[in-house]
Amino acid sequence: MPEAVPLSPKAVSPSPRAMSRRAMLGRAAALGGGVLPALPWLAACAAEAAPRKDVPVLVGAIASEQNLIATYESVRSANASLAGRLDPVLAHHRSHLAVLKRHYVPGSGDRADEGGAVPSPSAVPVPAGGGSLSVLRDLEDRAAKARTADVAKAGPALAQLFASIGACEAGHAMTVTGEAPGVRSRSDSDAVQNVLAAEHTAVYGYGVLGARLRGTLHQTAKERWNAHRARRDELISILSVRPVAAAAAYRLPVKVTSVRTAAQLAAALEDGLVPAYLGLSGVSSPDLRAFAADGAQRAMAWSARWRSRAGAAAPAEAFPGLPPSALSPRPEPGE
Repeated sequence: MPEAVPLSPKAVSPSPRAMSRRAMLGRAAALGGGVLPALPWLAACAAEAAPRKDVPVLVGAIASEQNLIATYESVRSANASLAGRLDPVLAHHRSHLAVLKRHYVPGSGDRADEGGAVPSPSAVPVPAGGGSLSVLRDLEDRAAKARTADVAKAGPALAQLFASIGACEAGHAMTVTGEAPGVRSRSDSDAVQNVLAAEHTAVYGYGVLGARLRGTLHQTAKERWNAHRARRDELISILSVRPVAAAAAYRLPVKVTSVRTAAQLAAALEDGLVPAYLGLSGVSSPDLRAFAADGAQRAMAWSARWRSRAGAAAPAEAFPGLPPSALSPRPEPGE
């Protein structure tokens, strides 16, 4: 396989409904002590919470995680021998659910225009035996695709969280969706440049590791090399500014001396793409956020495949590529 070629507030009067909700929250504070400070949609308790259009999306994501957890628990209970394989994934979904619930304001589900209450968990019927793993993989695939759709519907504060969760789920089921959208702002352009720089590294790295592989693995590496070249060109095509150029060479995180280390490097290259795509998933353009979520999912899925080939453990992170600060709700203007 050839080596990579470098590329040179408008104030409004409170409605009766709003006053009623404020009164309700006041009673809740008197009864529950620390309830109000825990509500992320209130700014210093001075203004009424602005309606949140992304609450239905959040409710859907919470319900999805609840159902996945219930299904995994059902499969684990029916076949204890699968515990070692299922427990790490189940732990990730429990972490996802815990963080998603931090963003859901208690009582907000009573506001019918914002999505309704969170439904009760429901396990998907799963056949006994080996067929259960196939069903779980299909569920992960659907969940990852749903989180990609959620990224385009949610505001920037939630988009990165959904993208990270989708990337984690794609580690168990690979998804192929999305086309490159247009870049609409300077901040969007900067985020695209960061992803482009990461793709340059991936193209170079796959060129290096491919020389150490033969047969099926060589063909797989070549396909990934071409996929990253295509994504690189896609990113360049949507930029309206001069694209960041590839370096002549890169310091790679793994020295390739064998098939095993080649697979380790491939996993590391894919891992390195996830934070860049997660950064892009927080921009203002919904289409660009969906594009970024898809990129993060593809990278995480291939990282999992290469790790398996190298005999390495699956990633320990439940929120790959997500900075710690994004795990708690962040107030938005007007909240």
